[in-house]
Amino acid sequence: MRTPIIRGRPGTASTARGDDGNDRSAPGDVFGAIYRRNSWGGYSSVSGRGSGLDQTRRLIRLLPALFRTYDITTVLDLPCGDFHWMQHVDRRGVCYAGADIVPELVAANHARHAAPGTEFRCLDLLRDPLPEVDLVVCRDCLVHLPLGDVSRALANVRASGSRYLLTTTFTGGRINVDIETGGWRPLDLQRPPFHLPPPLRVLREGCTEFGGSYADKSLGLWKVVDLPHPQCPAACAR
Repeated sequence: MRTPIIRGRPGTASTARGDDGNDRSAPGDVFGAIYRRNSWGGYSSVSGRGSGLDQTRRLIRLLPALFRTYDITTVLDLPCGDFHWMQHVDRRGVCYAGADIVPELVAANHARHAAPGTEFRCLDLLRDPLPEVDLVVCRDCLVHLPLGDVSRALANVRASGSRYLLTTTFTGGRINVDIETGGWRPLDLQRPPFHLPPPLRVLREGCTEFGGSYADKSLGLWKVVDLPHPQCPAACAR
C-alpha cells in the first residue's frame, strides 16, 4: 500500500483566526455555497464550465508529458473540485492527492474515486500546512481570490517545500484588479503585484468561453523556490 501524501483522515479544512481575532473561515463558506447552488453554472461539473471536458481536453493530453519531463511522481491538486476532468488524465506512476476546502466535495470524491495512489482530503490553501510534493496543481482558484489572498496562497505553497507549481495565469498582459472572495477576473502572475519570473512552461488551454475573449488562459509552471517568501507579507510581492 502506498503511503498517503496527506496524513490523517478526510475531514474539514482549517478555520483559523486572523491576527485581529476575526474568524477566517469565510472562503470555505463562500465556496461551499457556490458548490451547493452550482452558482458557476456548470453543465457537466459543479466546478464550473471551465472544468468541462470541452475546456480541458488539451490539458488532459498535455499533462502526462509534463509529468514525465519534470519527473513528477507526487501531485497535490488544490482545489480538486469534483475531479471531473482530472480523472481522465493518465496518472500512471503518479501518486495523486486531490484537496478542496468544501467537505461535501471531498467526501463525494473519496467515495467515488479513492483508490491506491489516489486520495482526497480537506485543505485550506491559505491556512493549512501543505504536503511537500513534486507538483502542486492550482487551476482556476487564484482567479477567485482577492489579491492579498493570492499572495498568501503563493507563500503557503512555497512554505510546503514542494518542487513545482502549475497554476492558472493569463498571458495577454492584463491588469490585475482586486475582487471579493468568490468573484472572478483574469490574473497575469508576471505582472504587479506578483512579479513572478517567466514560467518554465506554459500550457495554453484553448479556452473558448465567452466567445474566445480569454484565449490566453493558460497553466504556467514555476519552481516553487521562485514564489514569494512565506515570511513576507502580501505587500512584499508588490
